[in-house]
Amino acid sequence: MERYGIAESEMLANLYRAKWDAETVVAQLAKAKGITAGFVEKWGRLLREAVEDPDALWSAEGEELAGELEARNLIIYNLHDRSEKLWIDQPSPQKDPELGIGKHAAWQTPMHRGAVRRALKA
Repeated sequence: MERYGIAESEMLANLYRAKWDAETVVAQLAKAKGITAGFVEKWGRLLREAVEDPDALWSAEGEELAGELEARNLIIYNLHDRSEKLWIDQPSPQKDPELGIGKHAAWQTPMHRGAVRRALKA
């Protein structure tokens, strides 16, 4: 059961329904995931850091926020080993700032990170 609305499996369908307007889907995602003004006020500084580098959450200070973001299914936290030996094809990158992938945490999709980024600007 998806507690905060839009399931990740529906993302492509939502883009199609929005006529491929990513900003519309990002706005819907922010609302569905409960990224409210109060949430941003409480976590602002750390959220800003996590939008740029999700590994900012990999700290004692970031652990509580990581739990909140994980509960909203916005991030994946405590990523498993991505050793090249475990992959048939090309392994996933250890870090990719453009996609929001860190060594220890990653945004579910760039649109999830975009929803938080949008809320931070509001």
